[in-house]
Amino acid sequence: MKRTLLAVVVGGVIGSTIVFNASHIAPAEPQPIVLHEETIVNALTESAQLVTLTGKAEKTERYMDSRWYGRQEAMVNVRGTFKLGVDTKDIEISTVGNVVKVTLPQPKLIALSLPYDNMTITNDSGLWRKDVDESQLKSLYSEAKSEIKADIANDKQAQDKAEASAEKTVESLILKINGVEAVTFQ
Repeated sequence: MKRTLLAVVVGGVIGSTIVFNASHIAPAEPQPIVLHEETIVNALTESAQLVTLTGKAEKTERYMDSRWYGRQEAMVNVRGTFKLGVDTKDIEISTVGNVVKVTLPQPKLIALSLPYDNMTITNDSGLWRKDVDESQLKSLYSEAKSEIKADIANDKQAQDKAEASAEKTVESLILKINGVEAVTFQ
């Protein structure tokens, strides 16, 4: 019992001495901040991609076949969402003092979600004709998807918005790094 009491008392004295001495340590002087391109690249590559614009896409494709024994028509309406952005590995960074110079790639299509089971199908066939078969519907869906991709790539307004958003996002991320004074884009 005496040994346990002695161990507790000695442990308490040692613990309070350590806490007392630790609280009286002088703070270190701040070191100057030197920016390295690696520091900035590491901060940006925490996420693989920056999504800078999201939107909705829709396209309607038609099929018509008319024969002497009747006509066969189908219309599919494909709709969904898309995301434009940049891969962080494609961002080029250089530093001059505490100013960071950034070159961003052109925004590209990162994700396109056009669920096949969400498309609207309208079949209209003559009395002697069957409705359009599944393979033809898949072909119409593929055509619509290809056209949506082309429309997004050629949409200057969407590309400009995505680029402006990418600049704003990258700038806000880089300015959070200690020592960065300014960010310029080339």
